[in-house]
Amino acid sequence: MRAVVIVDKEVTIANLPDPTCGSEELLVEVRAAGLNAADVLQKRGFYPAPPGIPQDIPGLEFSGVVIEAGSQTSDFKAGDAVMGIIGGAAQAELCKIHYTNAVRVPTSLDMTSAGGFCETYFTAYDALIKQLDLQLSDRLLINGAAGGVGLSAIALGSALNAQVFASARHLEHHSALRRLGAEPILPSDVGTNGPYDAILELVGAPNLEDDLSVLAPGGRISVIGVGAGAKSEIDLRILMAKRGRISGSTLRARSTTAKAGLTEEIKTHVVPLIDKGLAPVTVAGTFEFTQVKDAYDAFAEPGKLGKIILTI
Repeated sequence: MRAVVIVDKEVTIANLPDPTCGSEELLVEVRAAGLNAADVLQKRGFYPAPPGIPQDIPGLEFSGVVIEAGSQTSDFKAGDAVMGIIGGAAQAELCKIHYTNAVRVPTSLDMTSAGGFCETYFTAYDALIKQLDLQLSDRLLINGAAGGVGLSAIALGSALNAQVFASARHLEHHSALRRLGAEPILPSDVGTNGPYDAILELVGAPNLEDDLSVLAPGGRISVIGVGAGAKSEIDLRILMAKRGRISGSTLRARSTTAKAGLTEEIKTHVVPLIDKGLAPVTVAGTFEFTQVKDAYDAFAEPGKLGKIILTI
């Protein structure tokens, strides 16, 4: 098979042996694979794949068609359209996934969009529901709302009837954020619209002090992005006085069993939103598999709205 490989901190295409399908796995012919910040970090040598995953093939999410189902799998067969998140190696013509971590692609979702669905919606759901315990009518602030996870969080927050405030630097993105159900604000206006019951922090450490200052009593902060920095000094007395809570999370290194539990929740609570038009995938750009260098360059450019997706 052909695959994207990392060589000397650059991406290129190489011919590699086909992966073999285990008894509890699905072997999938990939149609699309989304790019994520983790791929860029892995390319730079900062985010190695979990044990057992190829270290030189990036890619955490995909859509494709099952070409082989292991003997111990259930519910899936050759020819099924599936999507999912894996520990790595999704940016290839073939990839494999444990059957409990796979999701059927709804007929209302095209395969390109499906290739950019799982990483952002799994991450946003985990942060909003499992960590922030988002409730009806909560005031939710999303910092860094124009990226894939931020847009998915807007959609899920709106579906829960939360009051969503989407902080984004580029004014040209604000109309799109409003269409998804958020009140778009500039980062400089975060303070004037607080306090917030829940804050999803996608930017990183430079925002944490301000997050605490605009947090409502009993409020929650979930940190799942550190692109602008990972270290911060905060006054814990403010956190204590507000009875606040700060949590953080990543998905990549979680066990197959842990991901299976989250997958079931996504199937139950998020996939039905797709047919209702409430869980869209905003695509900033698509690139052919052979244009992988251009795709990574586009991902690194500031000011994009949504996902960069490789099509295969």
